[in-house]
Amino acid sequence: MVGWLTAEGIIAAEPTDCLLGAESGYAPGPHYTAAVDGPGEWLLELRANGVEVSTSRNVFAPLQGEIGPVVCPRCGRVVELEDAATGQLGARWEPFRDAIEAWLAGGAGEVACPSCGQVAGFNDWRWVSDWPFAVGFLGFTFWNWPKLSELFIARVASHLRHRVVVTRGKL
Repeated sequence: MVGWLTAEGIIAAEPTDCLLGAESGYAPGPHYTAAVDGPGEWLLELRANGVEVSTSRNVFAPLQGEIGPVVCPRCGRVVELEDAATGQLGARWEPFRDAIEAWLAGGAGEVACPSCGQVAGFNDWRWVSDWPFAVGFLGFTFWNWPKLSELFIARVASHLRHRVVVTRGKL
């Protein structure tokens, strides 16, 4: 993926210190605007403007926003993860939290649906909100980039031949 993103001019070929912290990442390439919606000239003026690549077992989670609900991939029922009265995570979040912990520990990370009882992998659940979670071995964090375009996301999915989950956040 790094080779493809470099060949497309989305990112620079050599890692630099363009991320927050000690990690190195890939600075925006000459054609980075092909990956985003709208102009983003200001991106080049920022110190933290690179792409971080994660290639180990990881949880990709939003840094803000509402967590749920989710839709069971087996029965199609909507499962509310937050308590409607308090807005806090409810008891139905616990199996998802447990699945994340199991997945990070090397397990399958599966969740049983409270409606139908069938088990599905964490990534098989569909998040209804704009703030999905995902677990995986490959992930990209676009530090301070404008919103990624739907066309770019589709191209990444096509290149990977795999479903792509996009989550957003703000520090």
